[in-house]
Amino acid sequence: MQNFPTFSTVRLVLSLPTISDLEDIIIHANSTSEIAGNTITFPYPYEEKHAHFWLKMTEEGFAKKDANIFAIREKENLKLIGAIGLHVDLANRKAEVGYWLGKSFWNKGYVSEALQRILQFGFEELHLNKIYASHFPHNPASGKVLQKNGFEFEGILKQEVLKNGQFLDLHRYAIFQEKYLNSEK
Repeated sequence: MQNFPTFSTVRLVLSLPTISDLEDIIIHANSTSEIAGNTITFPYPYEEKHAHFWLKMTEEGFAKKDANIFAIREKENLKLIGAIGLHVDLANRKAEVGYWLGKSFWNKGYVSEALQRILQFGFEELHLNKIYASHFPHNPASGKVLQKNGFEFEGILKQEVLKNGQFLDLHRYAIFQEKYLNSEK
């Protein structure tokens, strides 16, 4: 893939985050401390330097072919409202999907809609065998999004992440290409 792809869904556009998104990234990442609390790497408060680092990481990931991180945009105005990405391990034909969304956009089905298109991209275009995701036990809503999109619970990774001085468990879910392709028929 030479150019970063752009995808369209019913209500969303998924595209490369750019420097013009800087203000929206900071606003949404700071919309609640829950976003940082539900993600492995986001700090709170989220500052401009964090957004610059994240934008650089998205460019480098695509250049190295080990990450495809998309801005989630509302189709009507193309403003960034969150992000979704695949961190790819091509040697093993698998990827980890992660996502975040500004709080005012929660509970509208946006993550599910974006995730459906990212699964299509991962399985049909990147030819991955497995896509997996993790969430903290205190964020069961993320697990519900994954289950709604065909992911199955694989297990609990005990004390997997050190966040804010505390070791936290992760709940791991996965979906395989065969299941995805059979569900599409």
